[in-house]
Amino acid sequence: MPLDIGVGILISILVAHQFSIPLDPILIVLGIGASLFPDIDIITKLWGRWRHRELTHYPFAYVPVLFVVYLLVGPMYTSLLLLGVFAHLIHDTIGIGWGVSWFWPLTRRRFLFFPEKGRRRRYGWCMTWLPEERKKIIEDPVVHNWVITYYLRPSILGAVEYGVFFIAIITLIIYFT
Repeated sequence: MPLDIGVGILISILVAHQFSIPLDPILIVLGIGASLFPDIDIITKLWGRWRHRELTHYPFAYVPVLFVVYLLVGPMYTSLLLLGVFAHLIHDTIGIGWGVSWFWPLTRRRFLFFPEKGRRRRYGWCMTWLPEERKKIIEDPVVHNWVITYYLRPSILGAVEYGVFFIAIITLIIYFT
């Protein structure tokens, strides 16, 4: 999550620069929201409607969404959403993520590259699985405690995530001074 927030801030700065508009807090919040958007389905998980990382983690599902956003609000906000969502999906495809179904609707197979050390020993450098195989992966002890393991204890992945977040904050401070 710190990585997604940091990337959302950096994408906001990039889009403001590309479209030659001043960076404002609303654009920053929209950039962060775009980078976190694929995880919006966590809300429906609380209601028991569907599992997290389903439709919102299928890249082709965003084609109609991006088209509608383009028609309603134009290319700048479409660029912000496109960059934020795909940055998040790439993040979920590398390291500690749960993989992404890059080829849905052809297959629901998920792909995860360069998994963290515990899963890499067991599965190799590229993991791929179908939804029905997910239970076996969830039972991995590293997966159960990922917040503690990567965000509350020193780790390389945590350092990268917090590093990008702090770089984004420093960039914002420099931008506004």
